[in-house]
Amino acid sequence: MFLLLAAHCGAADLVIYSDKLANGFQDRSWSPRSLTNTSPVYSGKYSISASPTAAWQGLYFYHQDFDVSPYASVTFRVNGGPEGGQRLQILGLLSNDGQTPGHGCNFPAPTNQWQTITLPLAELGVADKTNCSGFSIQLAAGGATNTYYVDDIQLDAKPAPQAHAPAIAAAPLVAATPMPASAPAAVTPSPVIPAAAAPVPMNATGISPAWWIAGVLTIITVLLAWLILMLRRSGVGRADALAVVPATAVARRDAPASAEDWQQRARAAEAMATKQAQILSEKVIPEIKEFAKQSLVQGLFAQRNALLETQQRAQQELAQLEARLAELQLPLQGRILAYENRITELERELETRGDEMRELTRATLLLVRQKLEEEKKRENERSRFN
Repeated sequence: MFLLLAAHCGAADLVIYSDKLANGFQDRSWSPRSLTNTSPVYSGKYSISASPTAAWQGLYFYHQDFDVSPYASVTFRVNGGPEGGQRLQILGLLSNDGQTPGHGCNFPAPTNQWQTITLPLAELGVADKTNCSGFSIQLAAGGATNTYYVDDIQLDAKPAPQAHAPAIAAAPLVAATPMPASAPAAVTPSPVIPAAAAPVPMNATGISPAWWIAGVLTIITVLLAWLILMLRRSGVGRADALAVVPATAVARRDAPASAEDWQQRARAAEAMATKQAQILSEKVIPEIKEFAKQSLVQGLFAQRNALLETQQRAQQELAQLEARLAELQLPLQGRILAYENRITELERELETRGDEMRELTRATLLLVRQKLEEEKKRENERSRFN
């Protein structure tokens, strides 16, 4: 019902940056930058300044894989600063991997003025994809390395379908040149180290196994209470309801019950209660216990798998960070500084992320701290020998 309504009315534009990153987008840039630049600014209070020192350094606005089928294009404003001369390229990324040449667009940055850039998602190779992981803007080869500025980044919603009217395609404000096939692939940013969307490791439904187990046990308790209540309402254990009334007593309802009649009723009620308790003990309770046992085992198994997956993803994050540092060929001091910066970023993310991603962030933070200690130990050993 919601999808039908969205298709009829059209989706809203999705803001990526407007004074700050929004809607779950995160900064994964590998270029010197500031997200709170105060001048020049296209609108609002801040813009983004990027000061690359070499080709292929760039900005990267990461988002956990999401569906871009409601959107047609990406729009942003760019300013080349007083000197200009930069040549920029924008890439759409899928599952945090850089796109191959031919799936990006490059363009010159205007000198000392703001220009609006609108690029169809089809040109970036991410149109109608369900695993888009964000967009990067980086310095292409052959351009100046001056500081440039970016502001007001958003995904433009597809127009709502118009009844009885021909579709008119809107031409992009800037004609983007396809990225040459010889251009090197974009530097692959490290994946964000998940909420959802959020706790203690999550299973596939996004619910904590511990909470899931507690919920199952609560349901079992409620079912037991309901069963006992139904048995009581049905008369189990009540002598006056379960007793077998003798024929003579039925024939003479108005006659007062004798002591023998009451004894017969009590014995019959006791026999019925014993039989019901035996049925409950032999059939119902063992089945409920087995169900609770299986639910607990499944919950613990799911929790174990979630912990293993979290550790593997954290190790992948560290491996990608190490590969990127090796590619940059940084000295030992530079690598230590890079690890310290990454730790600061992870600590900041740990405070702002939802529970779904917090456990993964903690695991990555622990591994990066261990790596930092190893690098510092190497530095101390080298200093001692020198």
